[in-house]
Amino acid sequence: MTNENYWKERYGHAWDKSKFREESIKEKIKNETNRSVVNVGLGAGSAEYIPGTAKNSGYERGGADLKIDGLNIYLEVTGPQVKSIDLSKPLWIRPDKIENAKKNYPLHETWVIHWLERDGTLRVINLNNDFFESVAKGIYKTVLPVIRGTTEKYIEVPSEDPCVKNWKTLIDRIKSVNMDQ
Repeated sequence: MTNENYWKERYGHAWDKSKFREESIKEKIKNETNRSVVNVGLGAGSAEYIPGTAKNSGYERGGADLKIDGLNIYLEVTGPQVKSIDLSKPLWIRPDKIENAKKNYPLHETWVIHWLERDGTLRVINLNNDFFESVAKGIYKTVLPVIRGTTEKYIEVPSEDPCVKNWKTLIDRIKSVNMDQ
């Protein structure tokens, strides 16, 4: 693709909601673990237009949105911004998010937080060795949905897959890690 701003132009309408979600997650984690969360991804916590690639702005492609302050736990906040998707539907993760997590593993522990717009349910997936092996074995299929007229690419994780955990799993993990790790 030659237009490095293509996806930003396609999803600019969603940035306010993304910002709200990221800020809500930060507050929720602070309230439940007493740990601060910082913005680390390109545009995280902002609805401002930042032209160019992540690399041009000093970021990694597919980098996570947030990081637990003092820990090597990174968080990618995602999920459909429509109310028609329910808990039974599979979760979609962008391949570049998985590749970034894999590249930085095990130095970074990356968790996907899937926010379900329908009712605010939060589910999490730890992008760890087991997950990467499942992707490599083809356990999760690649899907190419057409969204607002554009074909996109995701890795589809069934909602009942053992890697899909509840919010408390992430909170318990954060609470269990020493500040120097």
